[in-house]
Amino acid sequence: MTNQKINPQKLIPDYWYGIYVPTEADLVFLGSKNLEYLKQYWRREEREIVGHVKTVQAQIDMLDGKTVDDIKAMAAEYEHPEFPKIGIPNTPGNWAKKPEPLDADSINRKPGTTTFNFCGWCKHCEGGIGHYGYYITATCPLIPEELNNGSLKTKLAGLVAKIIPEELNNGRGTYGYDEFHFNTPCVIANGTQEFLETCVEYLKTKLAGLVAKKAEISEYVRFIAKAMKQAEEKPYLAGHRPSDWFELGDEVVCFIPKDFEIALKKGIFVTGKVIYGYRHGDGCVSVCADEQVHTDDYCDGCGLGYGLSRPEVMHKWEYEYLKTHPDYLKVWIRASADLTNSREMTKAFAK
Repeated sequence: MTNQKINPQKLIPDYWYGIYVPTEADLVFLGSKNLEYLKQYWRREEREIVGHVKTVQAQIDMLDGKTVDDIKAMAAEYEHPEFPKIGIPNTPGNWAKKPEPLDADSINRKPGTTTFNFCGWCKHCEGGIGHYGYYITATCPLIPEELNNGSLKTKLAGLVAKIIPEELNNGRGTYGYDEFHFNTPCVIANGTQEFLETCVEYLKTKLAGLVAKKAEISEYVRFIAKAMKQAEEKPYLAGHRPSDWFELGDEVVCFIPKDFEIALKKGIFVTGKVIYGYRHGDGCVSVCADEQVHTDDYCDGCGLGYGLSRPEVMHKWEYEYLKTHPDYLKVWIRASADLTNSREMTKAFAK
């Protein structure tokens, strides 16, 4: 992939509400701080994919060239327990209503101990409903994704019908072939050589997709780095501020909305300074305004509190920038999806 082929909009995460960048110039318009945030986002995505690549490669190395007998030999190194008591506990909070083991050995069994024997404590299992450190229902990352949900009986052509325990195979689909359970025997160790090889090919295809995605994201990062060199410094979109964005003593500007019931004046901006208060440095910012703003006794009527990502509080320089750059102000406010007073705040900026 080359930079020329990148659609800048693909660089914007889905949770970035209201951000539209059809061209590179629109991306640059977001400013260096937001682009740095965006670059770090894709760096994290890249690192996560690198971790997936290593995991899938290890899975391929484990299965490639192996026979079903080899898998059974691996299984022999782990527990092959019995499940003498299975039921649905009638306990508060048991919303799932799935059968689970009720014997003490199962409840106390350590994760990873039934690998290639049963799903519940298999070290390769992922996802599902868990309890006491095991999976009541599970998915297997070693087999094709489509076989992890829905119509397993049909898709595995009788294999699962042979190995699913009788007590789960009630013919009504409730606890049958639609998902793997804690006591589902391993479909790889109990399957055919053809199925094992199918799993290996699936993992190789998955690996190729991850490697391609990693390369694509690397291009994203380079594209963003190039845009950063052209971008000016602008206020962060409020939801992207770093945790230390507001420090004690910082001069700030705060918006007082009309729904602030005890406010003395509404629909206006007031100046103030950051003070130590509730969860300072941990997602919240407290302010003592330069004038009385409400009838409460907090800071003699001058105290205000906000979440770090709330657009109603900003540095003084941010306020000045937004006030003199209405095009960016429009984007900045639109990005605050939960700002119920957006029109009111925009009018206040225009005063």
